[in-house]
Amino acid sequence: MIEVTLKRELNNMLSALNIGDVPDITIEAPRQADHGDYATNVAFKLAPAFKKSPKQIAEQLVADWNSNYAAKMGLQASSLNGFINFKWTVGALQSKLVHFFDDEFKYAIAPKKILLEYVSANPTGPLHIGHGRWAVLGDVTARLLQVVGHEVSKEFYINDAGNQINILYDSVAAAREGKPIPENGYHGHYIKELAELDVDPVEYMVEHQQNVLASIDVEFDQWFSEKSLYADGRVDRGLQAVRDSGYGYDADGALWFRSTDFGDDKDRVLIKSDGSKTYFAVDVAYHYDKINRGYDKLINIWGADHHGYVARVKAALAALTDKDEDKLSIIIGQLVSLYRNGEQVRMSKRTGDMITLEDVIAEIGGDATRFFLIHKSADTQLDFDLGVATAQSSDNPVYYIQYGHARICSLLAKVEQELSIVPSSVKMLAFAEEIHPNEHQLAMHILRLPQEIELAATQLKPHTIANYVLELGRYFHSFYESCPIVSCEHDATRVWRIKLAYQTREAMQYCLSILGVSAPERM
Repeated sequence: MIEVTLKRELNNMLSALNIGDVPDITIEAPRQADHGDYATNVAFKLAPAFKKSPKQIAEQLVADWNSNYAAKMGLQASSLNGFINFKWTVGALQSKLVHFFDDEFKYAIAPKKILLEYVSANPTGPLHIGHGRWAVLGDVTARLLQVVGHEVSKEFYINDAGNQINILYDSVAAAREGKPIPENGYHGHYIKELAELDVDPVEYMVEHQQNVLASIDVEFDQWFSEKSLYADGRVDRGLQAVRDSGYGYDADGALWFRSTDFGDDKDRVLIKSDGSKTYFAVDVAYHYDKINRGYDKLINIWGADHHGYVARVKAALAALTDKDEDKLSIIIGQLVSLYRNGEQVRMSKRTGDMITLEDVIAEIGGDATRFFLIHKSADTQLDFDLGVATAQSSDNPVYYIQYGHARICSLLAKVEQELSIVPSSVKMLAFAEEIHPNEHQLAMHILRLPQEIELAATQLKPHTIANYVLELGRYFHSFYESCPIVSCEHDATRVWRIKLAYQTREAMQYCLSILGVSAPERM
């Protein structure tokens, strides 16, 4: 990445000054675009060693850089109030952009074997829009982690044991016999549909969940059955492991886990005094099984209703992994509220029940479903307007991005037809002496793509890729309106703009593939 190369050269320059320990260098975008393309505050960190003001240090470093490094890097330095700014020379920026996708991106990340668990909805009813959010969040996170080099296994935990399963069977049985469904039973319209089918309700619901998720390209490597933990004794082995760790103890006829040793607000019961196991006990056994499968890292994506479980489960993992508190990361996905043209909707017109994920997909399509469920941070509530998601206008971010991609495809086809230039094989024989500010802005945004991907993967924030590609679409539309291509009379400028449009399409396709959204050539 460019930022990594720039940081390395700055380190070399500072090391040559024999100032002792070189401080950590941070490279970021300047607060104002007209200041430059990259900036660093390293002069402020050097002030104690130099015994000068950051402004003086920055001016000295800028002079050194411009004399010895600027030509090599193609980045000219300037100082402003102690900050050092770097700006591409026109030729260097064009050269970098033209060859940007020639090789695969390299990321400064040590590959890990990761188990990513998400959705894990009870098989007692259809998936709702919240499940959809966690499904897309998990799928895009997995794609991101794989792009940067990790080995990722995707897992759905089937809660097919416990009282809620018995209640489902009782509810369906009552409906089949024409009896009232128990008061504590499931009363949705789907119960009547299940009663009319000669199927096992749990198996049918699991298969239905699989089909709905597959319709938005969400697939899993493992569908892990809770019943299997009981069937082969893994629940008991997990509880024994807690005892062996020294954090399990007996009191009042029950088995407890000393989770307060890890910051939890109270110790947790694993086996009640009547001998029954708690849900937490099964969670411990399941995560102990994950550990034994040899993963370097575990990541769970849970709904907002699981927020209270985070501390105790992380405590159990720390106890079972010799206090490796980084072994498990838990992402909490907040709630989704559905709207249609500004008015909140709660019920399905077809069944009178809540709107399901399947209903939403049928109404707006897979692409819009995925994008709208991923474009906001997981820790914020999502207001999802179905009317906006189907609008063919710039108000709909999915349409806006895909229209931009189709527009580029049309433009490049026109270039090939009218100018007899094949965009994919364009070679820059000469560089334009000047470029339009919108060209510069678009090129810089493309060059930031590897850093955006690495940050999104490292911080587990896949929504930033959706925001990046939306911004890419905006920059392209501004470029397209202000910088003619086919009618451009300057040969070098025309060829450069063709290549810039082509690389924009490459960046769009790269991002949309991570998001699991299609890139249509015509709209």
